[in-house]
Amino acid sequence: MDSAWTLQRGDDRFPPRLAAIPEPPGGLRVRGALGPDSERRVAVVGMRHPDPYGLDVAREIARDLARAGVCVVSGGAEGIDGAAHAAALDAGGRTIAVLGTGLDVAYPAAHRPLFERIVASGGALVSEYEDGQRGERWTFPKRNRLVSGMSEAVLVVRAGERSGALITAAWARRQGVPVFALPGDVRLEGSAGPLALLRQGARVAASARDLLEALGLAGQLSLPAAPEPEVDGDEAAVLAALGRVPRHADEVARAAGVTPAAAMSALLVLELRGLCEQRPGHLFLRRG
Repeated sequence: MDSAWTLQRGDDRFPPRLAAIPEPPGGLRVRGALGPDSERRVAVVGMRHPDPYGLDVAREIARDLARAGVCVVSGGAEGIDGAAHAAALDAGGRTIAVLGTGLDVAYPAAHRPLFERIVASGGALVSEYEDGQRGERWTFPKRNRLVSGMSEAVLVVRAGERSGALITAAWARRQGVPVFALPGDVRLEGSAGPLALLRQGARVAASARDLLEALGLAGQLSLPAAPEPEVDGDEAAVLAALGRVPRHADEVARAAGVTPAAAMSALLVLELRGLCEQRPGHLFLRRG
């Protein structure tokens, strides 16, 4: 396991963007590689329980940003955040997760493999909290200023009226970072936040092109196809047991030759990576 290291504000390696924001952190704990100061970064954030369309578009945008050489920044949470991190990795890109806990606390616990993969793939886990700090009501809103502060633009994909993603957008406005929002079905809870942001002057982002054009990177859209995501172990066996027709998790476990617990764990990882889709009643099918 890669060890964590500490950066104090004033250190030559401390990110200049974060040093310049209102209420800058006094220090950072880091696992992995922060990347050069010249790196182009976009934050892709949203709610923990989005609709399938919002989740799919978040993956597509994060994938295309990564393929264009942009580092995807997010908060490591379940839902939109996790999907954005995983899609960037599947595209062979870099991603940074800014955590609302100490680096030694995996929250949510199901994202521990994702966090390890981020570090192993050349990305970074970042926190202003000391090791051992567990997630509290105040730690997540506070860390959101770092998500926006590390980025050149913030995209809110899905957010309820009180979503933490709106706090990230508010910090972005205070920091002078452009805010983008993905329009959605106005009948869905997750569309309320983006709609409010659009009314407040946020820009529409329906694809990575909108963000890349804002960054002057539209010419980097014509890239080779993203590499096929690599899976092994239980995940590979479970993926092979899935088809286009939904199957119950227990049936998938039997077909894959793994325990029901191992199957559910693998299915959750595959769903996070956009390789399978869950339907009501613990039914799963292969995507793509």
